[in-house]
Amino acid sequence: MIPSMRPPVTNTPAAVKPPPTEETLRSLLTNGMADIVQQMLDMYPQLKFKIENGQLVDCIAGAELYLKRFITQDEETIQMKSDAMKLSDINDEVLILGETGTGKEIIAKAMIGNRTGLFLPINCAGLPADLMESELFGHKAGSFTGATNTKSGILSDARDGVVFLDEIGELPLQVQGKLLRAIQEKRIRRVGENEEKGISCRFVCATHRDLESMVKDNTFRKDLYARISTFTLRIKPLRERKGDIQPIAESIGNSLGLTKTKVAEFLSKYSDGFMNDAVDLSLNVRSLEQAMKRYNVLGRI
Repeated sequence: MIPSMRPPVTNTPAAVKPPPTEETLRSLLTNGMADIVQQMLDMYPQLKFKIENGQLVDCIAGAELYLKRFITQDEETIQMKSDAMKLSDINDEVLILGETGTGKEIIAKAMIGNRTGLFLPINCAGLPADLMESELFGHKAGSFTGATNTKSGILSDARDGVVFLDEIGELPLQVQGKLLRAIQEKRIRRVGENEEKGISCRFVCATHRDLESMVKDNTFRKDLYARISTFTLRIKPLRERKGDIQPIAESIGNSLGLTKTKVAEFLSKYSDGFMNDAVDLSLNVRSLEQAMKRYNVLGRI
């Protein structure tokens, strides 16, 4: 009797196909294949997308949405994002450290979590001390020259949201003390008024400065630093996670409407200056995006 040549039957499951990428889904939608996209979304619920008015939109919100936009394959940065997700669920102050252009505001926005108020940023380096007080705490009409109307101030306007104090290392000393009291007591007094009122916003701060050194130099209050630094998130610069350059460039290219070929051409030219052994101190996400915009319009970096 001739033995059967058929392969033995096994119980090994078929290989599971990985879910399609967001780029693939958008490409299929562009080509009128909404039914296929919907089938894929039904098959892979972990994608967390939905089709709305013919467009692919996120089903997620709050911290998860913003952290998804912070692209990284770097292990330390992935851990930072995981810590940020946990911190989004509490109300304590958070200090975000990182160089200019590293994406501090994206992480700050994630701190809104499930809060119902606004996300209101203010650049502490952008205003003189007297106007900074007015912006933060508000003022009463007639309290100073030019104060023609009463203003509520950002700390009140955010309500149950987040006030993002960007570049807090530039905040004048005379304002630092008032800010500390606002954080501790959750009460503020508008410029020109005696009556205090309560606030309910969360405080998130960011800086590229070395606040510990500033404390030693008496240019930043020790008590304020202690208050805002219990939870600290550090963002590594892009030059220290060069493996992220390609996926970030691909994401930027997608938002600019560039083809894969165009993005590949850009990366090939860009690598000559930034992806070799020489460390370029100007390399960050913002400079990468600017270089891609120049290449898209002018054809050169």
